[in-house]
Amino acid sequence: MLSFSQILFTALVIVVVWQGSRFLGRKGANQNNRENVRAHWTERMKPRRKVQPEHPAAQDMEKCPHCGVYHAEGLAHRCQD
Repeated sequence: MLSFSQILFTALVIVVVWQGSRFLGRKGANQNNRENVRAHWTERMKPRRKVQPEHPAAQDMEKCPHCGVYHAEGLAHRCQD
């Protein structure tokens, strides 16, 4: 049967191997991390130009004198009989 010290030693070995693999994986991933972070924040801090919509959000409507349907002002409308 396993004693308490053997269980504790096994758990310690598992934690050390797990943390070691995380450290080595992070070390390989962090080599380009500084450049990536700098590029990310340089891009985010650029002043953004305000985008003006090409068309206004709301248009005035006019009522067709023949059929009574409302349509955007200035656009052609063909009544359906």
